[in-house]
Amino acid sequence: MRREKPKNAVFLLISQLLSSDQLPPVTLAVIALNICIYLEVLHLSFPAIRSVCLSYNNVIHNQQWKRLILSSIFHGDDWHLYYNMISFSVKGRSLERRYGSHYFAILLSLFTISTGLMYLLIELLSFKILETSYSLESCAVGFSGVIFALKVLTTHDLPSGPIYVFDCLMIPSKYTYWFELIIISVLTPNASFAGHLAGIVVGLLYIDGPFKPLVNYLSGMNRFRVNRRPRFYTR
Repeated sequence: MRREKPKNAVFLLISQLLSSDQLPPVTLAVIALNICIYLEVLHLSFPAIRSVCLSYNNVIHNQQWKRLILSSIFHGDDWHLYYNMISFSVKGRSLERRYGSHYFAILLSLFTISTGLMYLLIELLSFKILETSYSLESCAVGFSGVIFALKVLTTHDLPSGPIYVFDCLMIPSKYTYWFELIIISVLTPNASFAGHLAGIVVGLLYIDGPFKPLVNYLSGMNRFRVNRRPRFYTR
C-alpha cells in the first residue's frame, strides 16, 4: 500500500492558477495533466515513480522508451510539481500566445522527447569522463528539463543588457538560464543538473540549430507562408 502523497502545495498551485490571468489551452492542458497524474484522479492505476523515472540503463539497456515521455509528467513531491508548474505557466502563457496553440503543442512534444534523449547523452558522456556507474543509474523525473528549454526561448527575446540578481550581481540578460542552472544545483542538491542542462542544450538547438526549421515544418509553416495570427486569442 502506497503512502499518501503530500498535497498542500498542489492546492496552493490550483488556487494561484485560478486567481491568475487566463491560461492558453495547451499550457492549461499540460498543467492539468501533471496535476491529475500527481493526485491520481479517477482512481486510475498510475505507475510508481521508480517505473517511469529516466535513466540511461532503463531506456537504452532495458529498452523502456516510454520513460522518455512519462518521466517528464511525473513529479517527486507536491512542491516539485508546484514550482515546475508555476514556472511553466509563465513561460507557456508567453510562448503559446506568441506562436499559437498548434505550434506550441508541437514545440512542447519535440522538446519533451529531445530533452529526454539529451539527458541520456549527457549521462553517457558523464560516465565516459568520470568513469562512474552512477551517471547511468541515476533516475530523474519532472518537467523542469522542458521548462529550461522554454526558458532559453523566452530569454532569447529579452532586450540586450545586464540584469541584477540579488541586487548586487550583474549578468547579461540573455544568459540568465546559465546562472539559474548553477544556482538551482547549489541550492537544491537533489535537482537533476543533467536534466536542466539537457533542457538548455535543446533550447539552444532551437535558437541556433535544426529544431526551429523542424517545428516549422511539422506545424505546416513552411507549406503555408501566410501572415497568420495565432489560433488562440486573448483579451
